[in-house]
Amino acid sequence: MTTESQHAAVQRLVPVLQIIGYKNSGKTTLACRLIEALSVQGLRVGSAKHDAHLFQLDDPETDSSKHLLYGAVETVLTSPEATRVMRRSAASLREIAESMHGRVDLVIAEGFKSADYPKIALIRRTEDQITLQKEATNIRLWLSWEEAAELQSEASGSRISPDSPPVLSLRVQALADQAVIALALSLLQS
Repeated sequence: MTTESQHAAVQRLVPVLQIIGYKNSGKTTLACRLIEALSVQGLRVGSAKHDAHLFQLDDPETDSSKHLLYGAVETVLTSPEATRVMRRSAASLREIAESMHGRVDLVIAEGFKSADYPKIALIRRTEDQITLQKEATNIRLWLSWEEAAELQSEASGSRISPDSPPVLSLRVQALADQAVIALALSLLQS
């Protein structure tokens, strides 16, 4: 890759902050609060959600669903106020972020544990922290439904390293929100 193409690749990158955790850990609630807080500050925020289940691309009997049914691999539905792209293939988080280049300042991604972007991990129990640390990389902040001090002391006897990112309790919402927003804003500086 030439220096010019490397520069072009870097310019295409949109900062991404992932929110990961197991089912019912609060990922969507946190994503919505973060999107709202950043939007209020004037940032253009995009979002991406990984769904482990199969979902229907469009409502049955709509024209766009007929296009897909008859073989279209991608269809775009647009109106004066909204546009929706439907594609019959999976997309990586990188591809999603690249597709938003120029239209958003930051992407908040829910899920995509195996992607290598900076992550906030939500945990309900110590076991969640231990398992997520094995499944995901680049975790920058842990948010726990347990008391953070209790969780850190329990984890210190396990395989969690002492230099792991901080664990904050979601019971102190203002502190957790402040740390999450600070992490998101720091990605815009890189």
